[in-house]
Amino acid sequence: MVEISKHLFESTCRDVHCSVLLHPWRRSCWTSSFSTYGNSLVGSAKFYLIVHLAQNLMKGKKMLKRKELMKAGEYYVRSTLLGALISGTCVSFGCLLRWILGKQFTYYTYFLIPNTINGLFILLEPPKRRGLVINLFCNLAIEYWMRTLEVNKMISLTKSKQTFLFMTGSALLFYLMRLEGDRAKRTPLLWLFTPEKVRRKTDESKDVCPHTGPCSRHILKGALTYFGVGFGFTIARILLPRMSSPLKALCSLRRSHLNMGLFFASYIGIYRAVICYLCRKQGYDSALYALPAGYLAGLSFLFKPSLGFAIASLTGAFKLYVTILYEKKVLPENVPLSLMLYCFCQGILFHSRFMHSDVCPQYIFKVMNSVTNGRTEIIFNNLLEVIKSAT
Repeated sequence: MVEISKHLFESTCRDVHCSVLLHPWRRSCWTSSFSTYGNSLVGSAKFYLIVHLAQNLMKGKKMLKRKELMKAGEYYVRSTLLGALISGTCVSFGCLLRWILGKQFTYYTYFLIPNTINGLFILLEPPKRRGLVINLFCNLAIEYWMRTLEVNKMISLTKSKQTFLFMTGSALLFYLMRLEGDRAKRTPLLWLFTPEKVRRKTDESKDVCPHTGPCSRHILKGALTYFGVGFGFTIARILLPRMSSPLKALCSLRRSHLNMGLFFASYIGIYRAVICYLCRKQGYDSALYALPAGYLAGLSFLFKPSLGFAIASLTGAFKLYVTILYEKKVLPENVPLSLMLYCFCQGILFHSRFMHSDVCPQYIFKVMNSVTNGRTEIIFNNLLEVIKSAT
């Protein structure tokens, strides 16, 4: 992994033809666009097929309804177009900006500005999915900045500090999620678990906990279910790349492969146990119980430390708080703040893939390589060759 500074890029790549740095498969910008958009469409279709298939399988029997199947098909097409257009226009806008600037590249017009502009294509996604994608890219942008600060020795991201961030974020997130539990339309969040609504005193049931049945069964069921989900993700990650030899893949399983399942199970188990304990002790339920419950549940982070998870918990809480500010008219609804934020984050992240690949989140590598059908690696290798030959 390398870092390419502004001075290094502009001193070595400013006058290089765009067929070298943007579309090495054809010299002409026009004729190369057919291959560019074609590969983008194929790559995007393959990438989103797996994403949508996994999301729809998690919905269970609900997906068997005709209406849901039609909606799933529509959403898949919209996501595929989103990926194809972002990938394709990245090259088109890069060529256009180079032509406008006298057939010269600059550090910012190579990938940053084109991928900030084409972030507008996120509007192709339906509002609910759009919110999840925006949330994800904000998390990744924050992760990139924090890793940049760490590399520059400005902060240190120890496991204990990341655990504290996750514990704090989980506490705030679960509290705010329970506060909006009675709303007909909840804020879409990309998170592991949705807590139960607060049980009101006016309920006819004598139970004080936010669930039905014995507490022990409720806690154990949640822990076992989410252990299965976490372990299932791990198995899928091992098997999918090695479908030709599944037995060998399964034989490679180690004790560490249980960590994701243990993380999920303990996270939900501890949260539910603390909620039930406080409800029984106080004799009533309250959204405030989510603060200690979420904080202690955050200790499960030790099973599977991930800066991405730590950041996601805090940004999830921030998103819910922003929703409250919108409802109270503190933030103006006529200004598309979330859209502007997404465009900015996408530009920064795709730019970092080429210029700061040592601190760029791994997810961005996978997304760009998949959606471009492998063309990203070709472009990046060409960039490195140009710099190497000029220095």
